[in-house]
Amino acid sequence: MGTVINALAVVLATFIGIIFKRGLSEKIQKALMFALGIGLFAVAIGWFIQGFVIIEDGQLHTHHDLLIILSLVIGSLIGAWIDIDGRLNTLALRVEKKCHLPPLAKGFVAGTLIFCVGAMAILGPIQDGLGQGMTLLLVKSALDFVTAMMLAVVFGVGVALAALSILVYQGSIYLLAAQADAFLSTDMIDTLSMVGYVLLIAMGIKFMELKDIKVANMLPALLVPLLYFFLIGIFG
Repeated sequence: MGTVINALAVVLATFIGIIFKRGLSEKIQKALMFALGIGLFAVAIGWFIQGFVIIEDGQLHTHHDLLIILSLVIGSLIGAWIDIDGRLNTLALRVEKKCHLPPLAKGFVAGTLIFCVGAMAILGPIQDGLGQGMTLLLVKSALDFVTAMMLAVVFGVGVALAALSILVYQGSIYLLAAQADAFLSTDMIDTLSMVGYVLLIAMGIKFMELKDIKVANMLPALLVPLLYFFLIGIFG
């Protein structure tokens, strides 16, 4: 359901952007993005603490500390080595400058790249598929709503077609997560979620323009907890 809401938000925002062809002023755009960024930052910290801190015998403890740090370090190293962020930007520039696509196709490609690339596009449907609610997808829907309005001013109705990409991409992840629930351990899910929340904190900082963090380069960190617990299950 969260993915459907996300797709509908993009479609609605596209037509609102088309209606207001003059677009939002840069001042208002920055204010909205900062508000959404600080909101995402605060919510992600709350989610992280909720999973990271546990109470045992009346005392506060943390768990999976080292695994979370190693996941972020190893994942960031892999992402930087592959240069995921750079490759995505290069792809976008090639599509924009070299393919000479008409506005309709440009809007579709630009929207697909923006809405379907990032931690939230992966973690949101996973969280929803595992029955943990669709809060993250609702936050993503709000961010995509603002972005879609801005894109629609330039590309027009083509941006709305990116909603199909959202349905296919995030819908597939949702279905896989729902099927995987049977063999994913609680520790695996908790650690994967906490690593993902750190990525969301970084994304909130990026939206607030406090620092240009290459969050895409950190995405491989999500694979480390899965590999760790898989190996533990085999050799542990």
